[in-house]
Amino acid sequence: MEEKTTCKVSVLCAAYNHEDFLRQTLDGFLSQKTDFPYEVLVNDDASTDGTAEILREYAARYPEVIRPFYQTENLYSRRINLYDVVFFPEVRGEYIALCEGDDYWNDPEKLQLQVDWLDSHPDYSACVHNSIGRFEDQPDQVLFAQDGDRDIPFSQVVQGMSHAYHTSSILARREFILNPPDYRNVAYEQGYFTDYAIGVRLCLSGKVRFLDRCMSVYRIGSNPSAWSKGVGQEYKKLRRFVSGEIAMLKTVKKHPLTPEQEAAVDQVILEREYELMYIEGRVDEMVKPPYDKIHRSMGRGRVISTQVKRMLPHLHRLYRKHRGYDD
Repeated sequence: MEEKTTCKVSVLCAAYNHEDFLRQTLDGFLSQKTDFPYEVLVNDDASTDGTAEILREYAARYPEVIRPFYQTENLYSRRINLYDVVFFPEVRGEYIALCEGDDYWNDPEKLQLQVDWLDSHPDYSACVHNSIGRFEDQPDQVLFAQDGDRDIPFSQVVQGMSHAYHTSSILARREFILNPPDYRNVAYEQGYFTDYAIGVRLCLSGKVRFLDRCMSVYRIGSNPSAWSKGVGQEYKKLRRFVSGEIAMLKTVKKHPLTPEQEAAVDQVILEREYELMYIEGRVDEMVKPPYDKIHRSMGRGRVISTQVKRMLPHLHRLYRKHRGYDD
């Protein structure tokens, strides 16, 4: 992709039906105190609420910063990755930051701190930070252990992004975002998720620095249409999600890895395969090698319930059919 860096940072913001949140998101971008220019690319994916009107208002007030894009048809429903077709061809920044339209930045020094780190540490692919999780009906909580500034190991990221950092905290070198690897495409095509693949790519491309300062807020469960909404409760969505993770990780294995990295990927694949067996009710496979160790680590309750299901397979099948799992 052609290099055309005319500012320091390009912020990419995907918005859909974020009328209740977008003002705070845009204000968080505009509040940044920096000694460099940055741009904010915001895409409205044919929202059915007032999201587009809010975006037009801010774009008119801050035309030197906000670059809006408006869709007449929802790209997500057409399985079109808006980052590939809308954002990536338009990026002008040396670095790329990510934040969706229902999350926001709560620290005006966020970008400056991250840019300063990457400018002075060329062997780092990205700089991330701690975040606050805002639940629908629970108190806010810090998402990650406050153990001080540190490097993020690959073994932590490959377990899943919930173990490492939130997407709203990412500031990465453009080349590692604009040229996605094949496993990013697999993640999107099979599971509609890409943050996991981005995290793996960044760790395989250089070191990732974690700043132990909460500089963004992740609204959990704020958008009923979001892919992550209801994953834990919706059988078909959860099954597809876990299957997509397995496919993505197997594609990662086709790339050069150190022995330690390959071992970490293999272990997570086993864990996801075990999870898929549990979701699909394949209880006999769950207790056999190499999954037996994972099964025992799930605790006494899981072990006992699996024994019952194996002893009463007919009742187990009836239960799954009643719940609609095996339709």
